[in-house]
Amino acid sequence: MFMKASATVSSGNVHFPRLSSSLIKTLAIYINGTLIERIDNYNTLYAKLYDLDGGGVDQTTKSFLENADPSVGYKVVTAVDDVTAGAPIFKTNSTSPSDTNTRFMVNNWLGWLSTCSCPCPDTNDLNLVEVEITFDSEKILWGSHTATAGSAPVSTGAAYTLNDISFTISKIVFNDPLYYNLKASKLLSSGLSLGYQTYVTSKQAVFNKGSSVNVLTTVNSTSLDQLICVLQPGVPNISALQLFGSNNLAASVQTYNQVAASGYVGQSGSTDPNAVNAGDLYNQSYYFKSDATGLLASSIEINNTPLMPQPLDDAQVYNETLIALGNLNQDMSASIHPGCVSLSIFLKYHFAHIVSLENIQQGDFYKSGLDGKSSALNIAWKMTFGTSSLETFTPYIFAKCTRIMVVNEGHSISIIV
Repeated sequence: MFMKASATVSSGNVHFPRLSSSLIKTLAIYINGTLIERIDNYNTLYAKLYDLDGGGVDQTTKSFLENADPSVGYKVVTAVDDVTAGAPIFKTNSTSPSDTNTRFMVNNWLGWLSTCSCPCPDTNDLNLVEVEITFDSEKILWGSHTATAGSAPVSTGAAYTLNDISFTISKIVFNDPLYYNLKASKLLSSGLSLGYQTYVTSKQAVFNKGSSVNVLTTVNSTSLDQLICVLQPGVPNISALQLFGSNNLAASVQTYNQVAASGYVGQSGSTDPNAVNAGDLYNQSYYFKSDATGLLASSIEINNTPLMPQPLDDAQVYNETLIALGNLNQDMSASIHPGCVSLSIFLKYHFAHIVSLENIQQGDFYKSGLDGKSSALNIAWKMTFGTSSLETFTPYIFAKCTRIMVVNEGHSISIIV
């Protein structure tokens, strides 16, 4: 997906969050009129999975079209003799204009588009394939500081527009008729079976960070693969970029690389998203902050059965999340966001409690999650905090499930949930 993105505000300036996928609120796929998946709060899920499973240092440079570093931009000019081409634009500076006609690309997807067991399904058999995208509100944006250090950015009238949206897809043609003959025979008999993994979203009511919090939801699935539990600010608003010093005066504004080189990590004690020193190395909009600071224990139950013998403390939650994403860290091709340098930073910005109920492996596609056997799976996420607080958050539980799509003759589509 390619697009040009522009942000506007009444005064001051606003910018887009880290990751172009942060713009996507809902992703739905229809095949021949049948809804095969709908992933709500897609951007919240994508941001957390990216940070904990694919946000390594090597991703930043090759993913500049995905806005991997929102703290800085680079001037694009058309005149061949313009020596300012490629000059950095320090977006945290109050004199830097809002993002205008910024080129973005989305080439990594969640759900059917990326996990289909047949990487190249024949669209002649599927007939009409529709990708429906709903974009999020202006609250995902972040604003540069005003003339006063530490003051909240002006967000009145903030909005953004997307232009020149286009999509590309690769096309494969087999010259040998053997593939088409075998496929036609399969369509006339049992049909074509395509497995894929999708996510069911449960967004809960806003909670205060009390001494104990219980989050409940239900899921119907014959293969529940993962539970991904994350948090979001209870009242998301357009704040400063969550990067150390981003809300200082213009003279001391720095980019992510400059802050990282200076070693300003974990030195912020303020819970105010607009505080001068807030942000550390998160380098993302306040909207996506998952703050579980003060967490003493977290546990997940399914049908009143704990998945672990005892509630996990913060360090155990982090390790179990890594196991769920990479099978005891054997997946060496992925890494977490370079700003997540300690347990305290993980709890403050990147928190997620992820458990796996599948056979974690690479290679062939398998349906190996927990089978609800036609009954609802009752899920309870229980958190215990050290002290009560007026700070609020919204909890999400994303249930990763394997589904089977059966394609029969005449473009008939059926889904085995």
